[in-house]
Amino acid sequence: MTTHTQLTLAEELVLIALDDETGSLISLPQFSLEFALAAALVMELTLVGRIDTDPEKLFVLSAEPTGNALLDDALAQISTEPQVQPTSVWLRRLSQPGPELCERVIGGLVDRGVLRSVEKRLLWVFKTRVYPPTSGLEEREVKSRVMTLLNNDEIPDTRDALLIGLLRATGIIERLLSTTELHRLSPRINQIANLEEISRELSSTIAELQAVLASAFMFG
Repeated sequence: MTTHTQLTLAEELVLIALDDETGSLISLPQFSLEFALAAALVMELTLVGRIDTDPEKLFVLSAEPTGNALLDDALAQISTEPQVQPTSVWLRRLSQPGPELCERVIGGLVDRGVLRSVEKRLLWVFKTRVYPPTSGLEEREVKSRVMTLLNNDEIPDTRDALLIGLLRATGIIERLLSTTELHRLSPRINQIANLEEISRELSSTIAELQAVLASAFMFG
């Protein structure tokens, strides 16, 4: 069984974002998943000691490759930037591939046998591709870990705190919980998510972007 120590934050996020029954991504606020995946790359690079962040900037500690193609592409972009940039700038830049970023994460999960790639037809004409789990064990492990953490008062490790921050920022957490659970657990969700500066930065960046999009839709 693939455990959470073998999956990246981006992979765990995508697993939770895939609908169990359809194998398609659940509906989320515009661009939120792309920004969250960019943040997951930054978070992972921090966890493996390649970069560090503070409230004002993101800086490289080591440009040595990690062995993960997606992480190494992100690290190369960051390490070759001549000027130190704020974390928010990198969230925007790394999210720019848009859907391609998510496709690469899904492709990695397919290659590792966690997901299956299945071609389907819509209305007997249009082809689409869905990604049902191979066994579902990895997804269940991640969800179980999240629910256990939310329902106790233990101090989470950094990786789990970051994952909760990603789930909150995208709104995925609202799809995992019932209305009653969400009301009861909201203080705990915020407590955990706010432990890490980059999680707060991600939530702020997504909120700002959604405000801009809403304004453009209203007045454009």
